[in-house]
Amino acid sequence: MTSGIIFYWFSWMIWIIITFFMRKSKKRTALACWLLLAICCSNISIEVDGFHFSIILLLLILGSLLMLVQQSRLVYHLFSSFTITIGYVSMLLWEINAPVWIIFSRVITISLLLVMVTILLTKKFYNQLGICVLGTSFGELIYHFILSGYGLRADAGDLAFLDCLLVAVMLLIGLKLLQWAKIKLFSSLHNFRNVVRHPVHRLKL
Repeated sequence: MTSGIIFYWFSWMIWIIITFFMRKSKKRTALACWLLLAICCSNISIEVDGFHFSIILLLLILGSLLMLVQQSRLVYHLFSSFTITIGYVSMLLWEINAPVWIIFSRVITISLLLVMVTILLTKKFYNQLGICVLGTSFGELIYHFILSGYGLRADAGDLAFLDCLLVAVMLLIGLKLLQWAKIKLFSSLHNFRNVVRHPVHRLKL
């Protein structure tokens, strides 16, 4: 599969959900504009002292930081992001040294591991999104900085990285939707049981 297909497909899907299904608010407008700008800048890269990186990495880091600043326990979530950074870099370095460990698709394997670590670190949805995006983006920068020290040149924040990140984000969104559906289901069952146990008697005229 061509790199970037997953990123563009999921990005437009999320943008449509944000734009047409979220309540009108400043948060919705900011998220929609941020995501649209990220899509437009996905193929734009810059070079600093021989180090190439995509502009979208800066947008991801800035956006996720702003998301976490609005939440509580900022220091804890920054530390959690650093944990994901170390884990992401370790996975990529391990992939170079022992590529046989990735039995399934690289995108699915790395994304699942990222989501598992993220869920263990925090429970709230926006905190999960923030630390996952921030930690993975910083990890991508550090990984390519390490490679550049060995004379290996590659753009940090390429489409392959964006595919992994968007799959992880969609998994987090899917888990959130499942949690919401479970709450709605149990609430409906609870209301149904109350109706069965305490039926409303018709008034006799």
